[in-house]
Amino acid sequence: MIIYSNKKKNKILGVLHRSKKISNKRNNISPINEYLQISSQKLKKGDYINPHVHLKNKRIIFSTQEAWFVLKGKLSVKIFDIDKKNIKNLILNKGDIYVFFCGGHSFKVLSNNAEFYEIKNGPYQKNVKDIEYFK
Repeated sequence: MIIYSNKKKNKILGVLHRSKKISNKRNNISPINEYLQISSQKLKKGDYINPHVHLKNKRIIFSTQEAWFVLKGKLSVKIFDIDKKNIKNLILNKGDIYVFFCGGHSFKVLSNNAEFYEIKNGPYQKNVKDIEYFK
C-alpha cells in the first residue's frame, strides 16, 4: 500500500508491505529515486546469488528515511503528512515492513515483547540535529 501526501498529490510519504505479499518475483518496494531502497522476494533452497561487492558511488542525501520491520508483536503507526497533519493510521503485524520516505510518524506498541528492526540511511552525525518533535 502506497501512502501519498494530501498536500502534494504525487509525493509518496511511505509504503506498507505485508509479508503475505512477498512473491517469487523480486518486488521493489521503494521507488527507484528514494534514498532507502527496499525489496522483497521469496527464495527456495538452492537459489544462489553470485558473489559480488558494491562499488563506491558518491551519493548526496538531503533527508533521513527509515523502515520498520516487525519481527514479533503488533504496532499501531500514525502517518503524518508534510504539514504535520495525521492522514493515516496503520497496524503493523509480524512480518510487515513500513518504509518512511517523508512526512512524520509515531507508533505505539500494542503487544507484549514486540520486536522490530529500524533501518535508516546514514551516516549518523551525532552533533547534527536531524529530528523535530511535534504534537
